[in-house]
Amino acid sequence: MIELLRYRLDNLFARGTKALLAVLALFLVVLIGFLAVLMMVLQVGPGPDAGPMEKVWTLFVYTFDPTGVPYNDGVWSYRIIMLCASIGGVFILSLLVGILANGFADAIHTLRKGKSIVVEHNHTLVLGWGDQIFSVLHELITANANVRNACVVILADVDKVEMEDAVRSRVARVGSTRIVCRSGSPYDVETLSIVKPQDAKSIIVLDTPTEDADHSDALTIKTLLALTLLRGDVCRGSIVATVRNVENVHVAQLVAGDNASIIPSNVIVSQIITQTCRQPGLSLAYSELLDFDGDELYFKEEAALVGKTFAEALLCYESSCIVGLRFADGTTKLNPPMDTQISRGDAIIALSADDDTVVLRKPSSKAAILTQHVIQRIATPTPAEFILVLGWNARGSIILPELDHYVGEGSRILIVDEHDHSRDIADMQQSLSRLSITSLQGLTTSRDVLNALNVETFTSIIVLADTTRDIQQADARTLMTLIHLRDLTSQIADSSALRINIVTEMLDERNRSLAAQDGSNDFIISNTIISLLLTQIAENRDLHGVFTDLFDAHGSELYLKPARDYVLLDTPVSFDTVVYSASQQGEVAIGFKVKVDGHWVVKLNVCKSHTYTFSKDDNIVVIAKD
Repeated sequence: MIELLRYRLDNLFARGTKALLAVLALFLVVLIGFLAVLMMVLQVGPGPDAGPMEKVWTLFVYTFDPTGVPYNDGVWSYRIIMLCASIGGVFILSLLVGILANGFADAIHTLRKGKSIVVEHNHTLVLGWGDQIFSVLHELITANANVRNACVVILADVDKVEMEDAVRSRVARVGSTRIVCRSGSPYDVETLSIVKPQDAKSIIVLDTPTEDADHSDALTIKTLLALTLLRGDVCRGSIVATVRNVENVHVAQLVAGDNASIIPSNVIVSQIITQTCRQPGLSLAYSELLDFDGDELYFKEEAALVGKTFAEALLCYESSCIVGLRFADGTTKLNPPMDTQISRGDAIIALSADDDTVVLRKPSSKAAILTQHVIQRIATPTPAEFILVLGWNARGSIILPELDHYVGEGSRILIVDEHDHSRDIADMQQSLSRLSITSLQGLTTSRDVLNALNVETFTSIIVLADTTRDIQQADARTLMTLIHLRDLTSQIADSSALRINIVTEMLDERNRSLAAQDGSNDFIISNTIISLLLTQIAENRDLHGVFTDLFDAHGSELYLKPARDYVLLDTPVSFDTVVYSASQQGEVAIGFKVKVDGHWVVKLNVCKSHTYTFSKDDNIVVIAKD
């Protein structure tokens, strides 16, 4: 019997605060009812004329506040009844305070768990957690700087308080953007429903930070399935997600549908490393192009351009750079043929400070082109290159085939890593036509190993992060390798005019500042690059096709080419002249790289009417096919 009573009490307490308050109220009713009946039986009360209701009310008030009721002394039976009411009130009030305090604490604890529903509309939803979340938040906050009541909702399988503390410590300024965190699994449909994905203007699915790429991609696909189940045919907001293995892109696209943009993160980072290793300073151009702090890409239909060629449109804007076209059928093309005629329904793709700055030049402000300052570049064969790769990860197997599209015949690559990759390299060599690959086993942080490599014989060096280690440990090893390389290459630079480009892959943006740099080397921060892409495409889904074209070796890419290939050196020329000269060679000029106060800087979307004087070391940033 006692065990049954205890079992019933356990079940009662498990029901929570409401059940306990109901039991307490029942006990109060029973106590007052019993004492009121006892008063009537003994024929006592607070006064000679008190009726049943007056007796009940007196007992009720006396139970909670004995001092608040005038006490009329009477017989001992009345005194004992009122004493029982007072003692019962002490227990009831004590229990009430305890129940309410515990209930309030439980409510606060529930709120801290991050399980409450989000009542937002037109918000940006971020699913997942990792180091790249902070880069994503920074870009979203910048993008929403002029948006009132902007909101970013984060759902991840991490404690809500932990997420909020991390955001406060890593994101310095949130501006007008509210950041709301909820805790739970993004691929659990019930949990996902609390963040209202059907009401979000865009959804970003982050990569799960696990060593197994296929496992991470499987979790991403599960999240996309959950989104599809919840949203159904509602396609109000676009979805952008990353997968590591390119083989999983098709599956993810089938699951998410046409309204989703799937980014193969390893491929994108590998393509950027490939392009950057051959062109010092290109990472600066990519950063300028991808982040929200400077100029951005916009789409605009311009009736006045209908009937003009793409080459003519390039010179129709003073403070915007035309980089491509979005055709009426929705397809996009960077750097289309210069004689492409713009038709009705086509939109220009413009690099500009804002969407309202994509403005045609006034009729009185024509392009000032000095054809006598234009240089016609003489085509030369691509020279052979000797590239050193220090370290190895999954991106290496993507970088080498990509490099094979760019380098000249007879180019060689030497791979040095503490693990033996000879078997994988032998299989890879069969698919390469221009590159010859050799490998050595050695510790890349060892000075003796690096000394034996004869660094001065290489045209460029790629340092890949060890993704099998913890992020901070991997970056620490990368920094050790980079310090040795800096010392070796500085000795070479002091003894000759040779400059070796070093491209370093790092995993955490904060570690970049630990490496002293003069702007001559490139840093590729994997998480940051992918975060920039995610936020750009989340804000404008049409950019997915643009960036796919930009990073694909078969399309048009960013290049840094010598200024001497376009205009006369040491001569003031307008940027209109540079744009015209590039267009004559089938390229789009969007900026330049020059040295300012001893540091290399990249400037994009400069005013075309302004004049600049270029020296032999300066470069023009162009979008070209090769």
